[in-house]
Amino acid sequence: MQIKSKRIQKLITFSPQLYYLTNIKAEKLGLSFPDYLRYLLAKTLEKESAYIPLVDEETEKRIGKSLEALEKGKFIEVKDDKVLGKVLGIK
Repeated sequence: MQIKSKRIQKLITFSPQLYYLTNIKAEKLGLSFPDYLRYLLAKTLEKESAYIPLVDEETEKRIGKSLEALEKGKFIEVKDDKVLGKVLGIK
């Protein structure tokens, strides 16, 4: 077990099939593989973990700052590749 800044990191072994199916499900939900596993654990332990934060303090602060910036209109919505190209300066 490796502890890094109030986080515990564990190595988990998956069969290729289980990893593949889990990764597909995570992508369909727009989540990374680790985020999907954290979500599944939180859902499984919903009652027991009602007061356990899903992210650390630093991440919580970054999420808060991002939400504030979103409310202030500091982000734009990129609806297609053409708009993305303009935003990134790619023709």
